Amino acid sequence: MYFNSFDYVVFLTLVFVAYWTLEPVTSPLARSLPMDPERRRRLLSAARTGLLLIASYLFYMSWNALFIVLIIASTLVDYGVGLALGRTESEPARKALVTLSLVLNLGMLGAFKYLDFGLVAASQTAGLFGVTWEPELLHLILPVGISFYTFQTLSYTIDVYRRRIPPHRDVLEFATYVAFFPQLVAGPIVRAKEFLPQFQREPRLSQRQAQSGVYLILRGLVKKVAIADFLAVQLIDRVFDNPEVFAASEVWVAVYAYTWQLYGDFSGYTDIARGSARLLGYELPENFNRPFNTTGPIEFWKSWHITLSTWVQDYIYIPLGGSRRGFARSYANLFLSFFIIGVWHGAGWTFVIFGLYHAFGVTLNRLFRQIRQRLGYSGEPPEGGLKRALLVFVSVNFFAIHWPIFRSPDLDTMLAVYRQMLETGPQSMRVGPWVWAVIVGMGVVHFCPRAWVDGAEKTLRELPWPVFGLLAAAIAALLMHIAAGQAAPFIYFQF
Repeated sequence: MYFNSFDYVVFLTLVFVAYWTLEPVTSPLARSLPMDPERRRRLLSAARTGLLLIASYLFYMSWNALFIVLIIASTLVDYGVGLALGRTESEPARKALVTLSLVLNLGMLGAFKYLDFGLVAASQTAGLFGVTWEPELLHLILPVGISFYTFQTLSYTIDVYRRRIPPHRDVLEFATYVAFFPQLVAGPIVRAKEFLPQFQREPRLSQRQAQSGVYLILRGLVKKVAIADFLAVQLIDRVFDNPEVFAASEVWVAVYAYTWQLYGDFSGYTDIARGSARLLGYELPENFNRPFNTTGPIEFWKSWHITLSTWVQDYIYIPLGGSRRGFARSYANLFLSFFIIGVWHGAGWTFVIFGLYHAFGVTLNRLFRQIRQRLGYSGEPPEGGLKRALLVFVSVNFFAIHWPIFRSPDLDTMLAVYRQMLETGPQSMRVGPWVWAVIVGMGVVHFCPRAWVDGAEKTLRELPWPVFGLLAAAIAALLMHIAAGQAAPFIYFQF
C-alpha cells in the first residue's frame, strides 16, 4: 500500500475517523460510556493505541504478511531488554542485555540485507588468493523498512542502557512506537524519547492542525508524483536503463535532474508521513531542510536525512571517540561512520563507494574550515553574499556528479553512465520542455529566500477551510491525472 495510492487515502480516512471517534472528551461515543471520566479516559486511550497498532500491522502486512513476525520479534526483544535494564544495576549484566539487543536486531538486518553480498565479497576476495569458491546464495527478500525500524528500536535499548530514558512499561504503546505506520517503511527514524511521551497527551484536533496535516500530505504528493515520478518516467529511468543510446549532454541533464527526483521522492515521503501523523495528533521530526542550499558536505548532512545522520553521530561516531582522540582517530571515526551510512542504504559496492565519497567530501570540508581558522578567518560558512553563492554552487556540483554511484544498480551501470557523460561525439538534446520546467522550477523554489516559501506555505495552510478543501480536491484530481492511476514505489522502500 503506497502513500501515493487511492488505497492509502481510504485506509488513512478510515483510521482517522475511527481514531477520533475514540477521543475521550467531545466524541459522542465517549460521552455515552457510563463510567467515571478517569476510567473512560484510560479505556479510550488504550483503545486508540490498540487501533493504531492494528492499523500499523495491517499496513505493513499489505506488502508481505510473513514479515510482520520480524517486527513483533524485534518489539518483544527490545521491550523485554528495556524492562530488564530497568531492574538491573550490575554493569556486566547491563552490557550483556544491550549486547543481546544489538546481536538479535543487527543479526536479522544482516541476514536479510547483507548475507548474500558478504558471501560474494568473500568469494571474490578468496579468488584474489587463487582460491575458487562458489557460495550458495540465499536470495532472501528484503523486508520493507527493516533498516528504519531496526535503528529505531536499537536507539531505545541504547538510551535505556545509558540511563537517558526510563524503560517503557506499556507494551501496547511501545509496539505502536515501533510499528507506527506513517513512518514505518521509510522514516523518519524516530527516537523513543521523542515519540513515547506523546502517548501521555490528551488528543486534540484543531482545524489548523488538520489543514496543516493535509497540506503536508499534498505537498509530499506533489513532490512525489509531479516531480520525482515525472522526471523518472520522462528522462532519468530511460537514461540509466540504456545510457549508451543517449548523448553526453542528455546524460548530464539526467544526472543533474536526479537531484530533484531523489529529493522529491524521499522528502515527499517524509512530508506525507508527518502529515498523516499530525492528522492523528502525533508529531514526527523534520528530516529535510533545503539540503542543496548548503555550502558543503558538513552543512548538507545537517539538512539531508537528518534523523539518520544524527543517529549515526550519536550512536556510532561519538561513542567511537568522535573528534576527541586526535587527528587520525577523528578521521578514522568519520570514515567508518560514513561507510556505515553507505551500506545502511544497501548491500553493494556502489553504496560502499557512496559512503566513502561523502566521507572524503566531509573530510575536505572540515580541513578547509580548519585551515581558515588557523589563518584567522571564521570556520563557519558565510550567511549570504557572493561567497556563499559560490560555495553553494560548488556543493551542488559535488553532489550531482556522484548520483550515478547512488542511482546505478551495479558497478557496470555506474561506469557506463560515467563513460557516456564523457563522450565527445555528436550531441543532441531530446529533453522535453516540461522536464526543463520541473528542473528549473525546483531550482527556483529550493534556492529562493526561505521567507518567500515560508510565507506562501503559511498562506496556503491558513486559508478558510472551504477554500482550502476545494484547492486540496483540485490538486488531488490533478495528481491523479498526472499519475494516470499508477502508484510508483518510493526509492527508499528498497533500503
